[in-house]
Amino acid sequence: MARDFDVPWLHLTPNEEVLWASHRSVYFVLPPIVLGIALLLLGAGVVGSNVFGGISWVGVLLIPVGFAIAIPPFVRWRSEWFVLTTEEVYHKRGVFAQDVTQIRLDRVRNTAFSQSVLERVLDYGTVTIHTAGVTTDNLVFENVSNPQSVNGLLTEQLDRVSPRR
Repeated sequence: MARDFDVPWLHLTPNEEVLWASHRSVYFVLPPIVLGIALLLLGAGVVGSNVFGGISWVGVLLIPVGFAIAIPPFVRWRSEWFVLTTEEVYHKRGVFAQDVTQIRLDRVRNTAFSQSVLERVLDYGTVTIHTAGVTTDNLVFENVSNPQSVNGLLTEQLDRVSPRR
């Protein structure tokens, strides 16, 4: 993926490259989006039919409710990023206001990933990045696709930047 990942909130150093960038798994947002689309279609069908003799207010109300259910989770999903570069890990969230957490790889002490049975079947899970220092929070990549691979890639980068080498 290298340097072709160009977004305004990510400021790479000259030799830094993006190794992995992703959103949460699509399974995380699929239920509200499907429900919202179903309500949209149902509302459009009721409005378009003459079953009730003209435009039905039920149909007119279902359309904005469908939008209100489907659009916010989709926008939040598309605006949240997890990024691993050759130098740092990033977690960006926020639609209008942005919150970007950035941790240098040399501050990372341990990593772990977890998956429930359902998450294993659907191939997503959580990668936790433990950092050095008592005042630093852990960084959690929740509901990412293929967490074992992400954790492996992160471990490779940690081995590369480790002072023990």
